[in-house]
Amino acid sequence: MSEGVRGGNAWTRPAAEVVALLTWAERFLERSGVPKPRLNAERLLSHCTGRSRVELYAYPERTLREEERRSFVGAVARRSRREPLQYITGTAFFRYLELSVDPRVLIPRPETEMLVERALALLRGTGGHPLVVDVGTGSGCIALSLARECPAAVVHATDLDPRALSVALENARRLGMEGVVRFHLGDCLSALPEDMRGTVDLVVSNPPYVREGDFQSLPPEVREHEPRSALVAGPRGTEVHLRILREALSWLTPGGWLLMEGGEDQMGELAVVARDMGYVEVRVHEDLNGRPRMVEARLTPRDGFT
Repeated sequence: MSEGVRGGNAWTRPAAEVVALLTWAERFLERSGVPKPRLNAERLLSHCTGRSRVELYAYPERTLREEERRSFVGAVARRSRREPLQYITGTAFFRYLELSVDPRVLIPRPETEMLVERALALLRGTGGHPLVVDVGTGSGCIALSLARECPAAVVHATDLDPRALSVALENARRLGMEGVVRFHLGDCLSALPEDMRGTVDLVVSNPPYVREGDFQSLPPEVREHEPRSALVAGPRGTEVHLRILREALSWLTPGGWLLMEGGEDQMGELAVVARDMGYVEVRVHEDLNGRPRMVEARLTPRDGFT
């Protein structure tokens, strides 16, 4: 360990070692430009000791074992280099699920939890056993959440990257949901069995939507650590959305729904394109910060009425 990571006299083992360690880590991470340094320090110490954040404060007089101390110092050093907290701990929380994550997949975001919430609302109006497809599943957060929270749904998920798909499969096994979601390796909707064409009730996706020109302006946690192919769509940022809009026309059942997350400045364009393609009931939904975040569209029902 370097002296900079040790923080000089940080390791003098005062009676309240936990408090001293958290204070040292908070200051070290703050100097490194890490957002919310105290929270990061708490979660790292919790991870390295196997104690909850409540336990850390309830029993501050406890001393750490040497291996816990070394692990914590190493974790703080990694976070100071702007490696995402979730990759260091290996886990991310998404709605009611604890998921394994690593640099093969994007870290699930709170905005995507809202995508799931809206998808569930649409599924409640379908009845029976709706057929759902999550395009670009990554960690499996969307597909596994929908399957867990809407047990009547038949959920499929696709991903072009076999490394990402292996993470999703691992998460399904860890959650006791192996076989509940049917995973397919391939590009967008073309990865699905051909006999599903025209039968899907809901296509949901959080596709790549960063413009190539905006990539360098992303936070270092994202730019330097998360998979670029899952972030960057192309020069316009809507390339994958437009492809899903086109492909879904032949995979959705009449009256079926398409729901996609995207950038706030992309929603208006996508809504116009969806209407031009013949979708109906096109809506844009905002996130918790009031920013346009989701576009929703419906394939015209058989009787032509909405």
